[in-house]
Order: sequence, then structure tokens, then C-alpha cells
Amino acid sequence: SYRPYRIDGPVAVVGVGLTGASWGALFAANGRRVRFFDQDSSVAAAGLERARAFVSFLIEHGLADAELAATGLQHLEICTEIEMAVQDVVFVQEAVYDSYEAKMAVFKAIDQSAPRYALISSSSSGLSISKIQTATTCPERCLSGHPYNPPHLIPVVEIAPGELTDPQAIKAARAFYTSVGKIPVVLRREVPGYLANRMSAALWREAINLVLSGVAGVEDVDNAIRYGPGLRWAVMGPHILYHLGGGEG
Repeated sequence: SYRPYRIDGPVAVVGVGLTGASWGALFAANGRRVRFFDQDSSVAAAGLERARAFVSFLIEHGLADAELAATGLQHLEICTEIEMAVQDVVFVQEAVYDSYEAKMAVFKAIDQSAPRYALISSSSSGLSISKIQTATTCPERCLSGHPYNPPHLIPVVEIAPGELTDPQAIKAARAFYTSVGKIPVVLRREVPGYLANRMSAALWREAINLVLSGVAGVEDVDNAIRYGPGLRWAVMGPHILYHLGGGEG
């Protein structure tokens, strides 16, 4: 039980650029009824066509159930008003550009029209959900659902709570994302960069340092990862790798 939240039902995507279209494709490919809204009608129209193409790609390559995806495609639509897009959904994925002003305005509008059982999730990669959620009257249902692009292909989604987020909302969000084929990882508290980008940045800093300090050239540094630990990292994370290498502590 995820009371008072629900995870079965229609979904809205607000902000239909590349990331939003990809989210919509993922939801539709899993048989969800998806409504798009973007304040720019031309962006919404382009996003709809892009999402349809993404779903077709998933079907053609055996990455989606053809029957479920066909159902999702039939119910993939654009709404001209944000109120129409979110009025009876169970989940809203926000994907507008990273600006506090823009995101807080969108969250406020969603919160005013979405049912109280609906979760509101931000795709933001760098802004604080703790700040964004203060624009709403129900901040407890707001959270971050940060994808690795493109979300219809890359499985991981990083779920982070804001200071006012209900733990039940996090539990429900995990279940929702799992239901559409994502692999959720949950942060116990909000930190800049989430998990994957922080670890990627740490490696990148050292890669730059090795080149600048004259230890090795760019190609050799890259190849050290490509043909070494990068192959392991595709199937195992750092903790399990070191556990397998070193055994019980």
C-alpha cells in the first residue's frame, strides 16, 4: 500500500523536449495513457512525434511488449492546458528546463490541478527539490526522479526526497518507476549531483589530473577505462567488485 498515493493509471509529462519525449515514450511503451503538455505548442508537437518514433524503435528491437506499446501509442496525446494534462493522473513527470523560476511555477500549477493521490516528480539534474516543493500546497508528494538520458533506453532513475517529502511518496515512486521498467536507486537525503553523476565526476577529475600532470595521454587514460574496469562496471558496481576481489572484510 502506498496510501494516499496511487501508481496505476494515466501519466502526464510536463515539458516535452528531448528528455520529456523520452519519458513519454517509456511510459507509453509500457501501456500507460500519456498526456503531454508544453507551453510551446511546436515543442509539444515535435515531442509527440519524437516519442512515437522512440516507441517504434523499442518495438522493432524487441525492447517493448508490442501489444502494450500499441495501447500506449493509441493514447499518447497533447493537451493544450496544463490543467487538462494532469487532472486525473497518478503521476506527473516534470521535464522543463533547469530554472527555479520555471520549475516552481510548473510545480505550483500541477499541484493546483492534479489529484491529491498523484505524485509529482522532477527530472532536474542540478536543482534542489527541497526548494522546488515549497511552491506547492502539498510538498509531501513532490520528489526528484532524475534520469540518465535517454530515459527510454537507460534503466536507472535516481529518486531523491526533499526536506518535506513523505517517505510513502518515495516508496510509491519506486514502485511506479519499477512498473515501467526502470531500475530505481533511492537517495536517503538530497545531495547535489545525485549518485551516478557524483561518481562520474570523481573519475573525470582524476582523468583530467592524470593528463595535466603528465602521467599519460588522453587516449591512454580513456583506454584504461574502456578496456579495463569499464567492462566490469557494465555489470557490477564498485562495492560488489571490491567484495569479489577481496572477500569478506
